[in-house]
Amino acid sequence: MAKWLVIDFETMGTDSVKCAAVDLSAIVVDTDKFVSSQPYTLRDVANVKRWKLSVADQVQNYGFEIEPETVAWWQSQDAEVRAKVKPLKTDLTVPQFVESFHSFLIESPKIDYWWSRANTFDPIILTQLFKAVGKGAHIAEYLKHWRVRDLRTYIDAKFDFSTQNGFIPVKDEEFFNKVFKQHDSSWDVIADVLRLQTIARAENDLEMISK
Repeated sequence: MAKWLVIDFETMGTDSVKCAAVDLSAIVVDTDKFVSSQPYTLRDVANVKRWKLSVADQVQNYGFEIEPETVAWWQSQDAEVRAKVKPLKTDLTVPQFVESFHSFLIESPKIDYWWSRANTFDPIILTQLFKAVGKGAHIAEYLKHWRVRDLRTYIDAKFDFSTQNGFIPVKDEEFFNKVFKQHDSSWDVIADVLRLQTIARAENDLEMISK
């Protein structure tokens, strides 16, 4: 039995060292459940935890940056997507986010590996936010740098680099396309959990879940 943390950021830039973060979504999964009779499904998106951050606080108080090109990209999206980056009074300052995410790590089972879609992006952003308030050691205690894993490489390697690592991870592709929300960190996280699960089930001669 292993516990894996899967994370995904939406951001205001592409430079992981200095871009401001819009939000972070994360879930800790049990790999035994992957091959159980009650595996993860798309409904588990409700169990993904999301932190919405104050972009203004990051820029004004910590020197993080907003890239004009990324702003233009967000503005080109439809209203539902644009609403996800709209500033809210409830947005977390960097200290508030760090305290909340640190509590999440403390309360979670011991994490064996943590996964993202680019080890040069999401893990660095997360670490930078903790370091910005002098808490780098706090995250290092729970998320060891040598235990971070890259989802893209893992998935590509499993398929001998012959398929897209963003494959639809359920049998009912029409249903997936209907319910999956683009550019939403929580949906990206659960989709990647299901991709990892699909591989595990295939390796154990078990069927892909239907939804």
